Amino acid sequence: MISLLLVITSVYCLQFGYEAEKGQQICFTDNFSKEDVFDIKISANSSNYGLKIAEANSQSIDSLYDNKGSWEHNYQYQSTSTTAHIRYCLTNFDNDFIVFNITYKTGSELANMGKVAKIQDLNQMGGIINKLNTQLDDIKRERSFLIEKFDYMSKLQGSISKKQMGFGLLCLGLSMIITVVTVNMIKRILRLKKES
Repeated sequence: MISLLLVITSVYCLQFGYEAEKGQQICFTDNFSKEDVFDIKISANSSNYGLKIAEANSQSIDSLYDNKGSWEHNYQYQSTSTTAHIRYCLTNFDNDFIVFNITYKTGSELANMGKVAKIQDLNQMGGIINKLNTQLDDIKRERSFLIEKFDYMSKLQGSISKKQMGFGLLCLGLSMIITVVTVNMIKRILRLKKES
């Protein structure tokens, strides 16, 4: 049982609703030309449904969006093909009826076209992302170098401190020997002076 409600609002978008039975799949299609844009917002009285959006152009069928388990789905897309067929399918996984409320905007009906990303914007973003990835790789290399240097310096410092302790003990022992020898020599000199 499908009931269809169609309303055109003052925002120039298409709003309509469907009621779907348990396990029922509802599909509709739209045609687009290159760089056409659409925005779809679907909400329902249950989160137990799935939304699949696919683009069929002259060469292939590309899945654009496949998601389920949400009360609301929002999706915006700009066509890259010369001509494209967009197919939207809603599937009810619930044990009861689900009422879908759909708001659908295309082309100039979108409220603010300035905010819609164009393909050129995405290409620029790809270059920026590549630069960021390069910088992240450089940071990782520098970090691993610093960690290796820290480990090396820690080992070096450990061996240096052992050598310093050994040298300090050697100097202490040598100074004790020199002190004992000097004291004995002074005693001998004093005894010799006393005797003479």
